[in-house]
Amino acid sequence: MTAATAHIRASTLISVIISMAISAAFFILVFGMKPLIAVFAPDNLALDFVPQTLAAGFMAALMPGLQTRAKMISGNLAGAPPLARAIVVRAGLLAGASLVLAAAVSGLLWLGGVETLPWGSALTLKIGYGGLLGLIITPIALRAILPRG
Repeated sequence: MTAATAHIRASTLISVIISMAISAAFFILVFGMKPLIAVFAPDNLALDFVPQTLAAGFMAALMPGLQTRAKMISGNLAGAPPLARAIVVRAGLLAGASLVLAAAVSGLLWLGGVETLPWGSALTLKIGYGGLLGLIITPIALRAILPRG
């Protein structure tokens, strides 16, 4: 396994864990401890995938990208460090593109006729979704920065 591959794997694992933890915290902050969460109005669990996707998706690209850049600058990782601005722009683009996933999840809930979810199920869904964002976005963001080979 190359140093770049090991770095991507480690960074992705960290990103998944952090995205899951932040998703759990924000779920509790937004929805509290209600026993049932409405998927659409009035609680709008499905709509909450939009800000979750933008925030978690952005951070899943930004922080690992900046950490990778710092390792390149310090010589601990091979490659030419990209400009911080390029990392920020890429993070924004990846977060925006990830809205397709938010739309898919919301669409599946709507097509499935899911009107409410028990608190634990809704929390599990949001935590799993947050982890999925980290799992998908972080490797894409880092492969764009790291040299091939």
